Amino acid sequence: MKITEQNFIKEIGLGNEKALEYCMLHYGGLVRSVIHRHIGSLTQYEEDCINEVFFAVWENITSYRPEKNPFANWIAGVARLKALDCLRRYSHHLMEHSWEENLPATAAREDTALQAIEEEISRETQQMLDCLKPQDRDLFLRLYVEEQDMEEISRDTGMSRPVIYNHLSRGKRKIRKLFPDKTRKETKL
Repeated sequence: MKITEQNFIKEIGLGNEKALEYCMLHYGGLVRSVIHRHIGSLTQYEEDCINEVFFAVWENITSYRPEKNPFANWIAGVARLKALDCLRRYSHHLMEHSWEENLPATAAREDTALQAIEEEISRETQQMLDCLKPQDRDLFLRLYVEEQDMEEISRDTGMSRPVIYNHLSRGKRKIRKLFPDKTRKETKL
């Protein structure tokens, strides 16, 4: 069977390796550019990250919804998430290299990369929390960001612990429902 733009997604779902090769050939440049943009200072890990993207496509093609996005947008999103995972996993190397090399320009670039990672994570976290009611958002921030003690939150808000846990549980369900790919502990995509 000839693999084309019209059938490669279905064929990947059926386990056709030729379809994955087609995907890599036609979308490899896009994936590489997204990965490079996000992990530029960790170039030694680009190939591993690209491989993770195509493995994620192979494993999770059923989560692609053509009615929501074109495939290029979906795979670029997968690449972005994998790049962020890679940055989290290997960010300690940034610190080691800047210490070993002791070059101010390198350290400044790496500090900028770390700051960009932190900003991206903060932006995504804020986006997730924005879907919650103000009271629930406040509880999440106090408990998970400010790391306040549950007793202190209970005392300050006048809510009992079970009520707070109930609010947190509902908030987590809502976030998981609205952001299924971002809330997995080990992101598959």
